[in-house]
Amino acid sequence: MNELEELAFCPALVGLLLSRRAVGRTGKVFEGLGALSTLNNQIALRRLMRGLNPARTLEIGLSFGGSGLVFTASHRDLCHTPTRQHVALDPFQSSVWDDCGLQVVEQAGLAGYLDFRPAFSSLELPKLIGEGARFDLVYVDGSHLVEDVFVDAYFVTRLLTEGGVVAFDDSTNPHVHKVLQFLRTNCRAGLEEIDLAPYRADRGKTLRYRVARMLGKVQMTAFRRIGKTDRPWNAPFHSF
Repeated sequence: MNELEELAFCPALVGLLLSRRAVGRTGKVFEGLGALSTLNNQIALRRLMRGLNPARTLEIGLSFGGSGLVFTASHRDLCHTPTRQHVALDPFQSSVWDDCGLQVVEQAGLAGYLDFRPAFSSLELPKLIGEGARFDLVYVDGSHLVEDVFVDAYFVTRLLTEGGVVAFDDSTNPHVHKVLQFLRTNCRAGLEEIDLAPYRADRGKTLRYRVARMLGKVQMTAFRRIGKTDRPWNAPFHSF
């Protein structure tokens, strides 16, 4: 099967990936769409959605709406009643992206599945915890500054349900990589890294992917919550 054919469930997403072009609410034109999640990430997220059948999902960073389409369309395809069960955080959706992400979800008829919050994740994630929100699948693709990624990881891992999965994009970015190393070395009691090979477009069978995984240079890294993620005050610290 052609990789794009696997995303035929959402023609709007295929159109974004093929054209690499988006038009915002005010008519602003974007070319190239460098902030759009990769084709492989979109397929992996789709397969994670089908495998986990999550009741609620969350993403940090909506931008052009590619991953937002995957989440909302997958909720539809899993026969979930539209109750705004996909939360998307993006403080720059209107100012930078000219509402491209919101618009593409609306035009695809999927707005009923989306709970969009135009707030910084550092401020909104604690509010979600206060609301008692829990998520089965989270995609982190917001700011790549190490301090921001660390704060995202801190709160998101506490928002996960038992068995829930969080996926981090751009794992090779030095800021993101540093946070992933902290999770691997200091949070093993509550999180286990999972192999995303079965969810990839190539099923992890290509030599390129096997080498990248061996070198720790894969595009996306995911962890499953297996226990408590709030460490005791005297937890040992492992250098990372």
